[in-house]
Amino acid sequence: MINRKNPFKFDREVDGSYFCGREDAISDTEDYIVNQTNMIMFSKRRIGKSSLIKEVFNNRLDKGILTAHVDIYAISNIRELYEYLKEGIECSLLGKESSLDKLSKLTQTLNDFFVNSDIKLIVSGSPKIEISSTEKDYYKSLQQLFYGYFAFLKANNLQAIIAIDEFQKIVSLKDSEKVEALLRTIVNKRENCSFIFTGSKRNLLLSLFNKSDRPFFKLGTEYPLNPIDMLEFFKWTESRFKVKNVILEKDAFEYLYDISDGETRFIQLVSYKLFRTQEDSSIITLAIMAKYVNSIIKSKKDFGMYLETFTTAQQNTLKVIAVSGGVNLFDEKVLIRYDIKTSSLQSAIKSLMEKGIVFKSDDYVQFEDIEFKLWLKFL
Repeated sequence: MINRKNPFKFDREVDGSYFCGREDAISDTEDYIVNQTNMIMFSKRRIGKSSLIKEVFNNRLDKGILTAHVDIYAISNIRELYEYLKEGIECSLLGKESSLDKLSKLTQTLNDFFVNSDIKLIVSGSPKIEISSTEKDYYKSLQQLFYGYFAFLKANNLQAIIAIDEFQKIVSLKDSEKVEALLRTIVNKRENCSFIFTGSKRNLLLSLFNKSDRPFFKLGTEYPLNPIDMLEFFKWTESRFKVKNVILEKDAFEYLYDISDGETRFIQLVSYKLFRTQEDSSIITLAIMAKYVNSIIKSKKDFGMYLETFTTAQQNTLKVIAVSGGVNLFDEKVLIRYDIKTSSLQSAIKSLMEKGIVFKSDDYVQFEDIEFKLWLKFL
């Protein structure tokens, strides 16, 4: 069997030839960036927010626009928030420049803009600009970091865009109100710069921007990122299977798209496995697609233990949502089948939403983790 590079990626952010479609979203994002308008981008996890940002930053923007893409999902305190954002700004200042002479001159220039900081060029391995603050208060350090960055941008007639993934994480920090207030001040005083705030816990993220008593009230334009259009995704996927002369039947892809609620990562995962195992000049039928999906879901042995962490009412509610597709949840036949009362179902849905397990989209309830949903559905 000929070994070919797999055209599908599912385990990391992608751009370039691995990125599918979304021309409208790309155009919108470019427009907001050029006009220095803050974006609040939200969707369920694994739909492709980070990949969209990576594609725009790497391949669609004018090379003169500095970019920083920071994921703060793992932070637990103000020091870590400062360190993550500092690293993002350091990378944006470095850009794609590799000339040590130019980087050395840039480092000297930067020292004029960042208060209480020592700027160094680290040349061991790949070149790196390092901002070392002498300020002991991380709140002041964060403020000085951004004010120095904004001053540098303005003085050099440069523009920057900073994307902060999982921005709702700041709510979980100690003294979160103080953190919110500080970041609002920073964002309001930006010069030649704008922000993209993304999040997968939409209720929590949007509460930051939609409640009048919160510091970030109306500080950006909401931008929901929907799944990639089914037909566009099919044509893109179909063309990649042609590398092996494999025919992907449309109804097979439609089944995959529908059962996964259009989740980009899961569709890429199944496509990756199919590309790796399908023989040249074969056909991917609906039956073959269903077999692969079932095989992947059945391998998720840890979901049984995970289900046990929920109350009995929550477990029944999860099964109701999975089997019903999240619609007509309070149908009498459904309630009788799962021996659950309307009040219990309502209470369980509320608690599951608060935990971030499910969310409401239009008139139905969806799972954040599509594989967990399918595992429950296949029980």
